[in-house]
Amino acid sequence: MKLSELCSCLKEHQSYDFVEKEVYGITHNSQKVKGGYVFVAIKGHKLDGHDFIVDAMERDATALVVGKRIEITSRIPQIVVPNTRKALALLSNHFYGEPSSKMTVIGITGTNGKTTTSYLTKSIIEASGKKAGLIGTIQYQIGNRVIPAQETTPESVEIQSYLSEMLKSDIKHAVIEASSHALSQHRLDGVRFSSAIFTNLSVEHLDYHENIKNYRTEKLKLVKGLSRDAFAILNADHNASKHFAECTKSQVVWYGIKRKKADVMAEIINMNADTTQFLLNSPWGKTIINLNLVGKHNVYNALAAATNGLALGFKIDTIKTGIESLSGVPGRLEKIDYGQDFHIYIDFAHTHQALQTILSTIRATTTGRIILVFGCGGDRDRKKRPKMGHIAERYSDLFWITSDNPRSEDPLKIIHEIQKGIKKTVSCRVQPDRKIAIEEAIMEAKKGDAVVIAGKGHEQYQILKNTVIPFDDREVVKQALQNTMALHTVNKVMSKLLRGVIMGKTINHLYKSEQKIFLPHLFIAAKTSSVPSSIYNKINNWFSTFSDFIECPSFYEGEITNTSGFENKIL
Repeated sequence: MKLSELCSCLKEHQSYDFVEKEVYGITHNSQKVKGGYVFVAIKGHKLDGHDFIVDAMERDATALVVGKRIEITSRIPQIVVPNTRKALALLSNHFYGEPSSKMTVIGITGTNGKTTTSYLTKSIIEASGKKAGLIGTIQYQIGNRVIPAQETTPESVEIQSYLSEMLKSDIKHAVIEASSHALSQHRLDGVRFSSAIFTNLSVEHLDYHENIKNYRTEKLKLVKGLSRDAFAILNADHNASKHFAECTKSQVVWYGIKRKKADVMAEIINMNADTTQFLLNSPWGKTIINLNLVGKHNVYNALAAATNGLALGFKIDTIKTGIESLSGVPGRLEKIDYGQDFHIYIDFAHTHQALQTILSTIRATTTGRIILVFGCGGDRDRKKRPKMGHIAERYSDLFWITSDNPRSEDPLKIIHEIQKGIKKTVSCRVQPDRKIAIEEAIMEAKKGDAVVIAGKGHEQYQILKNTVIPFDDREVVKQALQNTMALHTVNKVMSKLLRGVIMGKTINHLYKSEQKIFLPHLFIAAKTSSVPSSIYNKINNWFSTFSDFIECPSFYEGEITNTSGFENKIL
């Protein structure tokens, strides 16, 4: 595409030192500039792209899109625009051939539930036999290509690139999570949405938006941009929905559980620790759906996805199949089961409303205690921290306050602010090291309890100052469970030894006969680095007591990877 053709989509701009050139790409990252690329300088919260113009030129940029003319000695086309972010979106859409105009694109916005609703929506589309792409918090999916997400909604040039790639792969449906930041920063400008789903609205991102009204105003942009033949899918049970209905010219379809005036309704029939069954009732028919997700909030998510599908013309049988086909969503009340006799859930809940929702849900299906591990992110809205502490105290029986992603803040100061919302400390533990906090919570759990690890969900990293380290709650849980189950087995063996019964022989008899007991498995487990020192020391001290009659040939290698039948092997 020629530079003049590319710039034709900009209604307001001035050109300096213009020379017609061929354009092969667009980027706002100077490090990605190559020959034939247009560099768009964006001013962010921390960095200003205008400071990297020399770098872009050294990488052979074809032209610059800037907010003001830059005084430089080298002659290079400069396109001056009022808003470079908006220009990036318009240029990207034009460069990639307006891909959304040839697709059915569904946008999803709201404080909570976007990711689960997006997965359900994609599953419904695929149940119809069509292919669907996904752009959201966890990952970007384009056919078999999966890209780990750096942010919920990427920059406009990436969005247009991904949509174009979907089209080339014959994917004509796309589901996009629309964050308030993205809507505020024009990342979705130029995307033609066939429908937009609103889930709910609560206090979030006030470090950026300052107040709830500004936050809502940015969310409203998604439905404001809909055409008359598009659909706005709104939550009839949420008061904020009226603002969305008032500002859109699209067709409004309502969903809900409480209000009978909703177009599409759900009636919960049964809910347990693994599934939720509900009746879906709509003008397009009714059916019973067995949802592989737990809680009323997930019924709302399924209802939103179902309403969207029905509005877009999918059959109710397809809706049912699509919803029931989804086994789960990574990091969204994700159940971890390695055979332990208590429940473990990993969830992304990082606001007080989301935390209250998941804890209330788990309370309804748990016979034992709720044990919670959570923290608050650094460099984010500080007002929610004491609220998170209050919810933890009110809705759990025992909780650990730990680190989330502290970023540039001191983890202990974040924890202190959380503690301001706690009245009594009897059920509270403080452990800044998230790994240790998870291990301690799991060690505390007993039969019938539910351990909830909240805040990070699907994330596989932790941000400490300027360092990003690998960290996955699920992997920590897996290792902690192995260690706990190994210790549980040790305790059983110790108990039997102390009662003087091993293989039908008393301790005195063993000493007298000089008979040795062969226990290779337990010693192999005891010396591995994966076992915490507290457990290893307990095992080692115990075996030292009985070293006269215990034989172990493999003390320094291996580990327990499967504790099934482990005790029987020893005894």
